[in-house]
Amino acid sequence: MATLQKIRNRGGLLVSIVIGLALVAFIVGDALSSGASLLNRSKNQVGEIAGEAISIQDYQQKVAENEETIKSMNNLPSLNEEQQRMIRENTWNQIVSENIMQKEYESLGLGVSGDELFDFTLGENMHPSIKQLFTDPQTGAFDKNLARERIQMILNAPANNMQAQASKQYWLNMEEQVEAARKQEKYNSLLMKGMFIPNEVAKEYAENALTTVDISFISKSYNTVSDSAVSVTNNEIKDYYNSHKYLFEQQEMRQIVYVNFDVSASAEDIQETEEWVKESIPEFTNASNVIEFANLSSEKRFQPKYYKKGEIGNEELDEFLFTEKGNGVYGPYLQDNAYNIARVADRKVMPDSVKARHILISTQTMEASRAEKLADSLAGLIRKGGDFDELARKYSADQNSAINGGDLGWFTQEMMIPSFSDTAFIAKKNEVKITKTPYGYHVLQVMDMTKPVEKVLLGIIAKEITPSQQTVNKIYNDARTFANNINTLADFDAAVTANNQTKRIANLGKNDATIPGIESAREIIRQAYLTDKPGFILMDKEKSPIFETGDKFTVAVLTNIQEEGIAPLNSVAPMIRTELIRKKKGEIIAKELTGAISGSESLLSVAQKANAQVMDATDVSFSSFQIPGAGIEPKLISEVMTLQENQISKPIIGNQGVYVVVVNSKTVETATPEQIEAAKNSALQMNMTKIYYQTLPALIKKAGVTDARYKFY
Repeated sequence: MATLQKIRNRGGLLVSIVIGLALVAFIVGDALSSGASLLNRSKNQVGEIAGEAISIQDYQQKVAENEETIKSMNNLPSLNEEQQRMIRENTWNQIVSENIMQKEYESLGLGVSGDELFDFTLGENMHPSIKQLFTDPQTGAFDKNLARERIQMILNAPANNMQAQASKQYWLNMEEQVEAARKQEKYNSLLMKGMFIPNEVAKEYAENALTTVDISFISKSYNTVSDSAVSVTNNEIKDYYNSHKYLFEQQEMRQIVYVNFDVSASAEDIQETEEWVKESIPEFTNASNVIEFANLSSEKRFQPKYYKKGEIGNEELDEFLFTEKGNGVYGPYLQDNAYNIARVADRKVMPDSVKARHILISTQTMEASRAEKLADSLAGLIRKGGDFDELARKYSADQNSAINGGDLGWFTQEMMIPSFSDTAFIAKKNEVKITKTPYGYHVLQVMDMTKPVEKVLLGIIAKEITPSQQTVNKIYNDARTFANNINTLADFDAAVTANNQTKRIANLGKNDATIPGIESAREIIRQAYLTDKPGFILMDKEKSPIFETGDKFTVAVLTNIQEEGIAPLNSVAPMIRTELIRKKKGEIIAKELTGAISGSESLLSVAQKANAQVMDATDVSFSSFQIPGAGIEPKLISEVMTLQENQISKPIIGNQGVYVVVVNSKTVETATPEQIEAAKNSALQMNMTKIYYQTLPALIKKAGVTDARYKFY
């Protein structure tokens, strides 16, 4: 959490949650670039796909649906900024891919019938992603009938059970994904039918792979010709540009220069934090409920875990906790940017790990009162000698363990959620207990355990070292002083010099979320794209030149606007000039080597005339990545593979210089039918990979996609 946000939310909890979002079945990659500048038809358009406008209302509704699904499935009250950004990105990709691919499917008459969809979701040919949901990760066992029962329970879930409805929505999304994947499979199959590899072509591939040559060569580097020896005119640069425009395609980009003002705690802030913790020691010492007092007082919440000696990671604290038997408090001590004090809340003799089995009665598909009664009944049956394995297979909602009679194997305290672990690690061997978790009621039996040892439960009060409001105000005033009277890039550069600041440069993509050295950069990026004139200072939403970026204040100037399409001539002219100089040097060297070749009967003779050294390379083939002594030279490799033995080549203009080559020996093997077939399969596989990764981006480019989300987020 950003430092500035901490100041606003003192005492708030930082919860780090990792969630997965699998909403898009296609490869989108870089194809979702912005296209041409946005048509100003409507301020409410979030983009266009193949000429069809996408309104912010429709887009946001789909985003909200996906957010609610994720929150419900993961039992989250809210989503953080990064999670929201990820969902917005995946939702946009989903809309683009569905819109474009659906038009392709309709034009080709591709679809998935109801019977076909049933077969892939609940029938005999369940989709692998559905099988995975109901497959035991340890044994790999999958029960198709049991999976069908669980899915039917989800679909028939009561409307008033929010968690169950979330599961139902997740399943409906899964059905959509399976249907989309099936259409894509049919589409790819059609494309593959057109990727025919003739036998003669496959034979050539196979024989090329089996052909190798041993060569001798000389090289003359481009550096042997001075730049002043060649001249390049503006007309030559223009002609090259016009005939090679495809080489100069560029993505939309904005460039900024910026200065950061780090918001960090002062020495006074650090001292005040330590004093606050010290003042809490007397009350902490006398607290009757150590964990409750610590949780109410601490800015960090710690996992309630019992530690054995040597496990805490702080030798002095460890020694204190297992020596001090009273209510003593250890600290203050500095750890993880916070001052801490610690006290033993409880001591127990307990195992490091237990082996247990359980039967889960889910409250997602059953009312809580009914689930509790069923759990009580099953526990009673087991205590009277009922078969735990059989009951688990019949009643447990945890299908991963039910197939093994509810066996969870060995686990440590932190591997399970607290309420489950608390029960498992205090239970006696073979004792049958009932515990409740967010998933439902568990009938639990510990089957075995490691040797119990003494462990302690800690109460810890932590106060993070953060800058005070006074410190924040001072740093903000420094940033404001810097930004005063800055309007243009020249003003900015002068202020950097005058204030001895570090100027940074960044290239920004339209939907980027970060900038090097900045934690929360989205607003700077958004404003850079909302500005159509480079050379001026950027302003935030409140028209202030100071952006609040996580634990920094940032002042930035837009220096360049790069539109998508063909780069203008003036921006690529230096690169073209360099290429033309290299090309002309190559022609000069090639002419020199042609003269050296004339009248020479050996490569050594050519080398002596050209003042060059003869080098050797063996086992060169079409698949060679480079040639020792020459480097990465694909043109040289292709040329030598076509030469006859003992033939002095013409000068070959390459990447690093110009070469003259002699093939000393050439090995050509006849390809067997098996090798030809393997070459054909390899080529087909390569074509399949191209279809999978390049089809959608090509369709997107052809259709035209305008992404204007930066106007809103």
